[in-house]
Amino acid sequence: MTQPPLVSGRVRQPDPVLPLFNRILPAEQMAVRDTLTDLNARLAPHVHPDVLGRLELVLAEVMNNIVLHGGPPTDQMPEPRRIHLSAACHRNGVACAITDDGVRLPPPLLIGKAPPVRAPDQPLPEGGFGWLIIHGLTQSLAYFREDQRNLLAFNIPTTEHEA
Repeated sequence: MTQPPLVSGRVRQPDPVLPLFNRILPAEQMAVRDTLTDLNARLAPHVHPDVLGRLELVLAEVMNNIVLHGGPPTDQMPEPRRIHLSAACHRNGVACAITDDGVRLPPPLLIGKAPPVRAPDQPLPEGGFGWLIIHGLTQSLAYFREDQRNLLAFNIPTTEHEA
């Protein structure tokens, strides 16, 4: 049996095992909805409600964007396209990775720019706020494209009052 490593002359207690959530789902709206329901049920006992709420909002935005804008099916990738979601709880929040086989993410979306300036009497434009929400609620947002797959990774942090 191996011993835990020593920290400052004492035996370090291992961190408690925290839950993981993994799912492979078709890129369809009902599958996204069902996955978010299952994620909530799995993580709710272990994650502060504010963290879980932010996580669900970000995941809904990301996965619905994949469903709506992932591109048409191809000969190499017939429908339904697949989304792979992993979420890992940790002491400082929840880390997530989402992969999909959709089209490349447009580079401007990865820049957290401010919304366009509008006159106070003008109505808000329809749509276009999803990536602002994603940038505002995540930390360590990273995107990679390898072969025909997208990978988006981020952290939903625990705030001071949630710790």
